[in-house]
Amino acid sequence: MMRTLLVAAVVGSVVLPIGCSSSSKTPTTRAAPVQRFVAGRERWSYQGNPGWTYFTPGATIRTTITDRQMIIRIPAFVELSQIHARTALTTLPPTTEPVDTYFLGSRRQWETMTKKLLKDRAGVYLSIERGGFSIGTTGVYYDLGPRDSFTIAAHEGWHQYAHSVMIDRLPVWLDEGIACYLEGFRWDEIQPDSPRFLPWANLERYDQLRNAHANGSLMSLHTLVSNRPQDLMATNKGGNRVLTYYAQHWALVHFFREFQGGRYSSGLARVLQLTLRGELLDNLSEADARSMRIRRSGAGVLSIIAPGVPLRELDAQYQEFIKDIVRPGGRNAALSGKSPV
Repeated sequence: MMRTLLVAAVVGSVVLPIGCSSSSKTPTTRAAPVQRFVAGRERWSYQGNPGWTYFTPGATIRTTITDRQMIIRIPAFVELSQIHARTALTTLPPTTEPVDTYFLGSRRQWETMTKKLLKDRAGVYLSIERGGFSIGTTGVYYDLGPRDSFTIAAHEGWHQYAHSVMIDRLPVWLDEGIACYLEGFRWDEIQPDSPRFLPWANLERYDQLRNAHANGSLMSLHTLVSNRPQDLMATNKGGNRVLTYYAQHWALVHFFREFQGGRYSSGLARVLQLTLRGELLDNLSEADARSMRIRRSGAGVLSIIAPGVPLRELDAQYQEFIKDIVRPGGRNAALSGKSPV
């Protein structure tokens, strides 16, 4: 997986339980003292650039970033994003081994690390203009400032986590939708170095969704589940359609969580549990399972999330949900981390 600042493109190869009450609309992790998550640290350097290795229960974090505030915030953020990844939509197990995360101090360091890790596969990743990527359980990012660096880490943190614990693989559209859902956060007002993960607090995705709705460029649910990011990128050099793809999948996970008081929330949780146990494909038709094996795409998983609901009807519900999201006042709600519906 890789994610630019605006686009997460797939190439080859955050704490409340689910519920149907109104309280489930804004899942969040509680603030906690930052140092609670650091089990230890030791000096580390890369290409002569001094830095630190931090050890948390769920991650090993190596960084050459020099900004003091970011250094303080990174360990707790990475650890809490892992907790959020396994608790936001259903209860999933912790990883058996810590994930590896690199926060490098410059683009040049990031490029060198990318070449070291990926060798002849590095080219496509090096084409990322501004962002980072994960490969397996390893995430590699560089300093993009006090907000964007952490947003990318939260997105890719899901891919790191899922690769570590899931036996099956989710369809690309749902995998990316969950990663986008987990991006939203705000720094806690009382403990400003601790993040509160609020899935609605994601104006990058919200504004793209609102603009697409306003100009009539929203995609149907069938188009969303049938295509992967690289399919759209091949025919859309400007990338705007890809941005809408991600924004709509971000909204789709919210739809599963909130529509009619959480009507599809348990179905989404079931998909994650089946994927965790390696039983997802066994619960799909032969044709849908084949599509998943070949392209990791298709509408088959929707039959588990919304059993008995025809795709056309589900799409109508989803499009109406988007209309509700982008109504006047919705942006202010999202900005504060609250549901606009």
